[in-house]
Amino acid sequence: MGASLGTAALGMAIVALGTTLTSSLGATDLGDAHPLKARIVHEARMETAPNVDKISAEPWRTHFGRTDVYIPTFFEPKNGTYDLIVHFHGLAAAQASNIERSGVNAVVASVNVGVGSGPYEDAFKEPWSFPHLVSVIEKSVARSGRANGAHLGRIALSAWSAGYGSVSAILRVPGNAKRVDAVLLADGLHSNYADEKRHIVDDGPLMKYLKVAKEAIHGDKLFALTHSSIVTYGYPNTTETIGELIKLAGVDKEIVVSDGPRAMEQVYEANSGDFHVKGYLGVAVKDHIDHIWGMNETLLPYLRDRWSR
Repeated sequence: MGASLGTAALGMAIVALGTTLTSSLGATDLGDAHPLKARIVHEARMETAPNVDKISAEPWRTHFGRTDVYIPTFFEPKNGTYDLIVHFHGLAAAQASNIERSGVNAVVASVNVGVGSGPYEDAFKEPWSFPHLVSVIEKSVARSGRANGAHLGRIALSAWSAGYGSVSAILRVPGNAKRVDAVLLADGLHSNYADEKRHIVDDGPLMKYLKVAKEAIHGDKLFALTHSSIVTYGYPNTTETIGELIKLAGVDKEIVVSDGPRAMEQVYEANSGDFHVKGYLGVAVKDHIDHIWGMNETLLPYLRDRWSR
């Protein structure tokens, strides 16, 4: 990849982002008694998606290494299997909220390994690393008592911001890429410049994503992305990178002026089969953070619909 995106390249924006997250929400591993968790569960139950009709007494959580596993209140295996979302980067509480509000009947595991895409990419550069993580998650779900003997079915990769580095590493391994049914990226896909002066994006790092996009267009996978309009220096921002991916995939953009979650301002969409992109305005730290907390309305409904078919 072009540089370890996030640390030096994002500079003060990332520092501000980290400060905002830490000061407002606390550490990533919130204790079970933390008031934020109680509020998330309460509010999510009040706003559970209409297709959810089974509510357990409590969600189930466990933590190992740098991974938090969350089983939502309405979780129920179907036909002897259950589905899994592996999300990279961002507070585990965000994904607990997103899964409850969107009503995706799946286990969600949140993985946090550092700042910048480099640590995320390095964590999964070995072909065995992702299957090993999945295996540990499976054992945790079995111990929860919520799976009722069911086995793991479909897997979705999800990432916000720098977490796309892990998704990139996983998709480079053909066997791992084949195992993945869906990819969701919230304001987090970058490439290099082939020509920085003319802002020409290097297509090379996007080829693995183009393969997923083509599979999604044919309905074999789901690939959904959102992006802000934050400006970056020395490498393409998400607007440029995802714009290049859309062009490579041969999908047309449609102007859509609409209010999104958290006062996000949508300006266009690109849709073909199960390939979906939503572009938003916003150049501030808050605008970037909105993309993770808004996933319950922007990206996860696509997954809910696909896995409910």
